[in-house]
Amino acid sequence: AINKFSSGALHGSLSQPIRDRIMGQFREGHIKILVATDLAARGIDVKELGYVVNYHLPDTYDAYVHRSGRTARAGAKGLSLTILQKEEVAEVFDFEKELGISFSKYQKADAKSIEENNTLLWAKKIFKTKPNREISDELRTKVKTVFHHLTKDELVEKILAHYLTEHSTSDNQPK
Repeated sequence: AINKFSSGALHGSLSQPIRDRIMGQFREGHIKILVATDLAARGIDVKELGYVVNYHLPDTYDAYVHRSGRTARAGAKGLSLTILQKEEVAEVFDFEKELGISFSKYQKADAKSIEENNTLLWAKKIFKTKPNREISDELRTKVKTVFHHLTKDELVEKILAHYLTEHSTSDNQPK
């Protein structure tokens, strides 16, 4: 299943009443993700943001401080993530030096790591699943009989292989 998040957008062609309504919904938590153009983002004043994502480095140091300063206020935890274009990487040092901060590098997840993460999430869901007490003893016995000769390791291998066959990208399907 894919997580669904409510979202809104702020940009220059919206009327002020619509902008105010969107900001009100964001402040009240009805909108979880707010996407804003650079110009529209300058007027955002919201406390307690968990994340700020910059699609590129801002033009000025002050703009970076203004955007990213929305996270981790008053000792709260927050993350400011900046997605850099190749030509911007050299500018990071200037931002660090000027603002007295340090950026941590994160590599974009590749398909393999995403698939591995999804598989681990699936395994944890199974681990947390409570047994269904409405299943008849007869059916439970029949299913146990199907698997009775397998060791725990063999059963895990078969369940994992089945999951990956069902959920892998077409490039990783067994031939």
